[in-house]
Amino acid sequence: MAPVRILLDLLTLGLLAACAPQTLTPEARFLGAELRGLEVSPEPALLLGVRVEFQNPNPFPLPLATFGTRLRVGEVAVPLDLTLPPGRKEEVLLVRLTPKEALATAQALLSREGVAVALEGRTLGQSLTFFRTRLAFPLEPPRVRRVGVNFFLENPNPLPLKVEGSLVLLGQSFRVQVDLPARGEGRLQVTGFRPGLERGSGRLELTLEVPGFLRQSLVLSL
Repeated sequence: MAPVRILLDLLTLGLLAACAPQTLTPEARFLGAELRGLEVSPEPALLLGVRVEFQNPNPFPLPLATFGTRLRVGEVAVPLDLTLPPGRKEEVLLVRLTPKEALATAQALLSREGVAVALEGRTLGQSLTFFRTRLAFPLEPPRVRRVGVNFFLENPNPLPLKVEGSLVLLGQSFRVQVDLPARGEGRLQVTGFRPGLERGSGRLELTLEVPGFLRQSLVLSL
């Protein structure tokens, strides 16, 4: 009877295993991204937020770590320690890019070339790609306005800018500088400027800097 009992036990275990719920692979859809600012302390860090819609087709919570899920932004890979409830859920995935670990990625992100972004994972020894896209947030040039002898720059970017260069008027050159807040305005500090020149036409020859990440030159007509 013993062999028969063992056979029955094995059949029972097989039936229970067959009835156990099978874990289905989740889905993810890219919804958008934005630059969330620049940290300056203790070290410069560019903050990127990637908005993703997840779909968990299982009737139970699902840890994404089960699939080794990670968000890859250029050379940076961020493991996702999230547990998805059944159904749909939106998440904003935050990525910190620092000059020490991701300077090339940050510079590409701030250029027109952009950087590759992908949500990846693994299941049953196979690689998964939930989505793949490309992000670019090129710097927009500041806008200049004149009020009498004063010159103002407006920064349309979500990042602060350090600005320095020259104001060229009527053949004369004057040193200028200003620190512009994100999406804000600042008055140019002009060294050596004299009243009587404010009516002349000229240009601003500037260098824009995202501190720790990028320097860019441009010329603005007055």
